[in-house]
This record gives sequence, structure tokens and C-alpha cells, in this order.
Amino acid sequence: MAKRISLSRAARLVGVKRGTLQQKIRAGELTTFEGEIILADLLQAYPDAQFEDSSMLERVEQIIEQATFINPDTAVTRKPDNVALTSRIMSLSEELSRQKRLLGRYRRFSDQLAEEIERLAAEPDALPQLKAWLDQAMTKINAEDDTIDQSFVNETFLRVMSAQATVIPSNHEFFIEGAESILEAGLRGGLALNYGCSNGNCGLCKLRVVSGEVRKTRHHDYSLTEAEKGLGYILGCCNTAISDVVLEADEARGSSDIPKQNIPIRIRKIERPNRQVIIVSTRTPRTSRLRFLAGQRATLSIEHVGSGFYPIASCPCDDMNLQFHIAIDSQDPIASYLDESARANELLTLEGPEGSFVLNENSPRSLVFIAQGIGFASIKGLIEHAMALDVAEKIYLFWIADGDEPQYLNNLCRAWNDALDNFDYLALESEAGEHPADAIMARLGSDKAIDFDYYLCADDQLRGKLEQFVVSHEIPSNQFLYENV
Repeated sequence: MAKRISLSRAARLVGVKRGTLQQKIRAGELTTFEGEIILADLLQAYPDAQFEDSSMLERVEQIIEQATFINPDTAVTRKPDNVALTSRIMSLSEELSRQKRLLGRYRRFSDQLAEEIERLAAEPDALPQLKAWLDQAMTKINAEDDTIDQSFVNETFLRVMSAQATVIPSNHEFFIEGAESILEAGLRGGLALNYGCSNGNCGLCKLRVVSGEVRKTRHHDYSLTEAEKGLGYILGCCNTAISDVVLEADEARGSSDIPKQNIPIRIRKIERPNRQVIIVSTRTPRTSRLRFLAGQRATLSIEHVGSGFYPIASCPCDDMNLQFHIAIDSQDPIASYLDESARANELLTLEGPEGSFVLNENSPRSLVFIAQGIGFASIKGLIEHAMALDVAEKIYLFWIADGDEPQYLNNLCRAWNDALDNFDYLALESEAGEHPADAIMARLGSDKAIDFDYYLCADDQLRGKLEQFVVSHEIPSNQFLYENV
């Protein structure tokens, strides 16, 4: 029977986004069977991956075959226990460690040999001397300690042992690395899972294990009923997966599913990237994190100072560390206080989240983000969320500078552009001769305009220009989301 793997594992194997594979499926270049891809078809579509990874694939296939026993009399398939499978993978990691150490020895030997040849090149009896040196060097290589580097083995083992989780009914997928909790992994993967304290006290992260095996990693005070335990319910914050799992869990489908929260937060640091903006990094209590969707806003209050309403400029996948980009404004008491008087570790109150300027997680289209000035605060969280979900085939960012000041986090955007193959960044000036909207349209190409979802945080003038483009190219309204800067 042909080996089949999930779409997520296939994307990991060949090093592309899930969205890229989905596009090949829609184009008829790849075929799926119940959401899975035949491994041979995948490697045919990506021959470079076959060249680089075929030996490892064969070894993994061998482990699976050896680990699964089919009784010839009953035709019943018996899967191995976790100890057996773990020991086989540990054996693979130990062999990898040995080979890495041996490779290091031969690299050093190669360098030393070159130096010795150069030294002996002009001597008449060089050949006997070189032979004697080679014999001595080889003896030393073979005699070196072959003790396994356990830290390397552990690190390799944790990377190898990643379990895939599928959440129903949404069919969202994520990977659980090492022994991280199911909740942590889900949030890191960009999912809007239901949770509260993240500490085993509230029970809001309760979910049901439909299939697969999990392991409890820490004690929790919340008590599950015997009926819940019998049905397979666990707390996501206190369990990890030790095999691929299917989980039934609550997820927020939109901003209306996220409850309002009131949380004390502390200032970690305040940065001033230019004369117009301050970046305030804050941290929530470990047991009272903020549940929110990327692109939403929150009210920050300081006793005896006032309050202000600002975008959360960070990804929900890191719910303890929240960032706010705030325009310096003498009419804004919070902005003035944070710029002039606030200190690290000072306490603020956060109320929220609010707003519906959020990512359409289920869209198969590529993404276009357009920010004007401080509007990047809202866009940044959306981009980081899209990166965490890892589904967009292509991400475009157009950032239009406001006034004389350049883009205040231009280096961050350039770093994304350099590090990610599917990311395209263009910095624009509002005072340039060509209207920014014209430059954006030229970069995207009119013939492909309908293939994107657009997220715009800008003033009304730029919005009007881009809306004309959307209407003229018959782009559906649900593919264009706008928030005023």
C-alpha cells in the first residue's frame, strides 16, 4: 500500500508552505486522498527533496515497518508501545551523534594533512615522513573517545519527536515539539484555542482526545469529573502528545468569541525608534494572560493619568509579551506619560480586546498588508499571526512612511524579507511623485489582483484610492479589510 502523509507533514518535509501544496492540489499537480498525499507523488513533484532526504525517509519507513507487527493468522495490526518506538528513534539519534563526531574528526584531519603536505613539500625524504604522520594521525582518530554527546542526542530526539495535532471540527493542524503542552503548541501554531489561566486552575482549556495518546506533564488543581475522564477530556495546558492526535476543542471563530478581560500588566521596556513613535513592551502575569486575535486593540489605563485605546502590535502566539506602538501626541495623556515619565516594571491596566480587524485564517489566498505610518502597529500582529499559521503562499507588505520620518521598524521588515522566501517588502514614501497606491498596484499586477486578501491600515485618502482599484478589478468585498490609522 502506498505510503500517505498529511498535508502539514508534507509541507515540512519538502520545506514549503501548506498554501503552496494547496495551490498544486487545486491545479491538479498533486492528488489528495482524504486530506493526505501519497509520499511518492510528493517526492516526484519535489525531486530536490527526494535527493536530499530519501535516505532519512527510507530509515523512517524501516522503523515504521519494524515497529508494526501484523499477525498472519488474524490479520490484526498491533502497533508498538511508546517505549519500543522511542528506543528505536533514540538509536537513530545516537548513530547520528556518532557520525557527527566522526565527521568532525575527519575535517580536522583534512586540515592538518594539508598543512603537513605543505610543510614537507620541499624536503627530499618527504614521502616516508608523510606516511609516518598519516599512520600516527589515523591511530589517534580511531583511539579517540566515542562517548555519545548526550546533549546532542537529547536535542536531536526532541526535534525528531514532534507530534501532529488535528483539531476538529475546524481541521486546523499544528505540531507539538518535544514535551511542550498542547495549549502552548496550539498557540504557537496560530490557533485561537479557548484558555484562561494556562496553569491548570480554571479548566477553560479543556479538550477531548478523539484519537492518539497524550501524557500528563504537570499537576492541575482543576478537577475533571469521572464522566469527562471516561470521554477522553484533558486540560491542554497540562498535557503533551506522545503520538499524532486528533483533538476536539473550542476555537474562536471571530472577535465576538473572545471575552473581554481586565489584566494588570507591567512595562518591560520603552523604546524610541524615531521622534514620532514609542514602542512599549509589556508582560502579563503568568496566570492571567491576554487572549486576543491579531489586529485587535486594547485600552491601557494608568491611575491618576488616564487611558488610551491602542492596537496590540504582537502575535497571540506569545500571549504574555504584549507590544504597543504609540504615536507621541501631547493631546494623549497616556502617550505623553509613557514618553516622559514611565519606568520599567511600572503597572498598567489593560482592558480588552476589541475590534474586528482580524485575519481570515481559512482563506487559501496570498496576503497583501498595507500600512501607513503608525498603522504598522495593527499590521505587525497580523503578519506575525500569518507567519505562525504558515499557510499563506505569499505575503506582501507595503509600508508608507508618514511625513519626513522613515519607517520606524524598517530593519525588522527587511529582516523578514531576507529570511523568508515567501515574503516581499516594499517601503514607500508618501511624498514621492508616484502615488503609493499606484506603486502597490504596479507591484502586484492587475491580472492577479483578485488572488489576494487585502489588509489596509491607513488614512481615508489612501483607502479611497485602493477601493477604486478593488471595485475596478471586481475583487469581492470580503477580500478587503480596512482599519483607520
